[in-house]
Amino acid sequence: MSVTYVGRIEALEAVGRKVEDVEVVLDLGPGICPQPFVKKPYVHICVDAHRPYLERIKRDVGDDPKYVFINAPWDQVIGMFPDKSVDTVFALDFIEHLEKQDGLRMLREAERVARRQIVVFTPHGFFPQTYDDPEKEDRWGMDGGYWQTHRSGWEIEDFGEQWEFVISPDYITLDEHNHEMEQPMGAIWAIRNLSAAAERRYHVMEDKSAWAYFKETLERGLPPAAFNGMRSAWGTVLRAAGRQPDVPRGKDAGGESGSHPA
Repeated sequence: MSVTYVGRIEALEAVGRKVEDVEVVLDLGPGICPQPFVKKPYVHICVDAHRPYLERIKRDVGDDPKYVFINAPWDQVIGMFPDKSVDTVFALDFIEHLEKQDGLRMLREAERVARRQIVVFTPHGFFPQTYDDPEKEDRWGMDGGYWQTHRSGWEIEDFGEQWEFVISPDYITLDEHNHEMEQPMGAIWAIRNLSAAAERRYHVMEDKSAWAYFKETLERGLPPAAFNGMRSAWGTVLRAAGRQPDVPRGKDAGGESGSHPA
């Protein structure tokens, strides 16, 4: 068991260094805040029982095709996933909304379906939060109060020796009513590594040109010195031909197909 203590300002960066860059993530109970650590997954599956939360995310991300939205309770969904069928399971600000036995069952199921990692965020201990009044809005000003009630509290001993932890003792500063607390409360990020880190097989690229793909493939496949030398030589050739190295893919000013610069 490894435990790292950090202040609230450094917490997300510290956790981000431990989260692997993977292709397929399963995001359980994201509310309106999908996991922020894997920046460009190939597939991002969001599972939430409250449909308005998913509709809010969909509105925020537009038509981004990497997102898959499933409106159902987590336990109705995760059981349909085959063993080792996603890279990482995220359960951020979620497990405390489950009864303790359900939370432990969720962790077992996450271990079954994840190939690489499980990443959990939760308050350190029990954080009171109730929405017994059906008219009371949740902290996002929406009607998901039933799903936002806290039903369990978690300590590092609840996870086990195979997990590692980042703990921020002063991370939570607002109470359930979004009022400043006299004494901040701690938060836990629990991370379970299930297999050795590996390079991504697929990459989401902003520039979808064939040249951009070829260039990135070379950059990942060649030693840095070899790639930089080739790029420098290619730039010299282009300048000698009267072309700028950053000319975009496509036809040049003369109407002929140009070479694709580095």
